[in-house]
Amino acid sequence: MVLRLQYLKFQVRGSTLHPYFLNYPKDQALPQRLIDYLETHLGENKGKLNLDTPLTWAPDNRVVRALLTTLFSRFFSFSPQLLTDLLDDTQIKELRRHGVNSLEDFRLWFWQYIQNHYGGFYPRAKRTKVFTQVAQILGLLPEVVNHLLTAHRDDQMLLQRRNSAPSAESTIGGYNYEILETLLYNSDLVTLLITGTSLGATARALLKYTKRYGVLVDLESTNAGLRAIIAGPRVFFGRASSFGWNIAQVISGLLNEAPILNIQLDTISIDVILRDRPYIIELDSETLPLIIPPSPSRTLESFLDSKVEKQFYWSWHNNKFRGWEIIREPEAFVFGPILIIPDFALVKGKNRVLIEIIGYWREEYTQKKRTQLELLKQHGLQQMILLVDTKHRKAFTKSPYPVVFYHSRANRYEIPYGKILKELPL
Repeated sequence: MVLRLQYLKFQVRGSTLHPYFLNYPKDQALPQRLIDYLETHLGENKGKLNLDTPLTWAPDNRVVRALLTTLFSRFFSFSPQLLTDLLDDTQIKELRRHGVNSLEDFRLWFWQYIQNHYGGFYPRAKRTKVFTQVAQILGLLPEVVNHLLTAHRDDQMLLQRRNSAPSAESTIGGYNYEILETLLYNSDLVTLLITGTSLGATARALLKYTKRYGVLVDLESTNAGLRAIIAGPRVFFGRASSFGWNIAQVISGLLNEAPILNIQLDTISIDVILRDRPYIIELDSETLPLIIPPSPSRTLESFLDSKVEKQFYWSWHNNKFRGWEIIREPEAFVFGPILIIPDFALVKGKNRVLIEIIGYWREEYTQKKRTQLELLKQHGLQQMILLVDTKHRKAFTKSPYPVVFYHSRANRYEIPYGKILKELPL
């Protein structure tokens, strides 16, 4: 959940921004006090709960506000009251005889009664008379009728805990993640240095998430580990940080998979824009705090990120042209400093040819990709075919790899499969 910018606490030194994170266990007293406060008020109406009181518990109420936001986004909530919260079993049974099974049903029943007996409106002077009539019909007290009509209001919602009580550690980890996500939301480029034992699988995970959320990633293998540069195709959009939310979701997905992949984020560099001013944030193993991302709502399936990829994959998969099988998102390949995960691999016996589709790319990225392709060729990658949108024909008149151009026609693509087959080994 992205925080309001006024909840961010940070220092600025030149062009560098230093966000304020909480340290566990050093800073656990304040979050634990907030948890205890909410626990003691469970079941109370929102209107009776004074959330201004905790704002006095720290010198800077921005931290308290951000902590409360974290607690309510992950662990606590205000929920609408139910009939079972307000009435006993006998009263509920009587209401059900009249077709009332919820507070919404009750409001609809009440206003239908007003429509039938008072023409849709009753003056304030008749309010007591109306409530008494309704109460007699439904076997309730007049004050209960009034309560049922107002129980849906925001100030009448009840404070509840979603699951088990949170700990100071989980709250601090959540708070630090919310700070990080807010900064990422206002970013336009993030550079990660990742270390661990499964960098190939990590590269595939990054590709999965960047495709899922529509951002670009450049991967580079270094002696220190895997360097990933994540950015949005902002040339097509007005606001520089238009893809900040998408970038944040990629980082969140990677953090959730980090324990499984057995990797660590050694450094995070964020180009962030706050109030129209650019800053750089540098976090390393010493300054990276405890970060606990929210649990993923669902497992992201392997998928294709564009219509042309879908059409190409399923056409080839269903026809198996000349016995060539197609593999979606094959393993990562490292050639010198470049790590590449091509879109597809065509496989027949011992022959393997990689397929890279170049479609919805901005000019800047296309030029960068051409340079990368030259390096791949120099470092020994021989078997690859480029399937390129004809609109990029000028940029690929000279290419280190065979190029096959396709055309788009409305929602379909004219892909010359015969020309691709001519480029494959016999």
